[in-house]
Amino acid sequence: MSLVFGPGLAPYASIISVILLFVDGLLFGLAAKKGLVSIILIVVGIVLAGILGITIPFVSLSTIWTHVVNIIATQANVNNIGPIFYTFPIFWIIGFAIGIWKG
Repeated sequence: MSLVFGPGLAPYASIISVILLFVDGLLFGLAAKKGLVSIILIVVGIVLAGILGITIPFVSLSTIWTHVVNIIATQANVNNIGPIFYTFPIFWIIGFAIGIWKG
């Protein structure tokens, strides 16, 4: 990693890397929280539209729910998330948690 930062910053390469991992996790956490809020608001909008009798052709809450359940089931069966998730650096996870909490 010291080659990336140059000779002047080489002694601080590990500290800079940890800080960059933390900031990356923080920004990703903020984005994840905003995305989750957007998904929730879309579902609430579709439910309210259904209650009012307004429908979008070929899109219903049951269709969306079926697709979401299928995606989650596929990811759970493939086991892609487990090994990758546990190899993330701890500072990225801390930054992600703070990003979601403060976002």
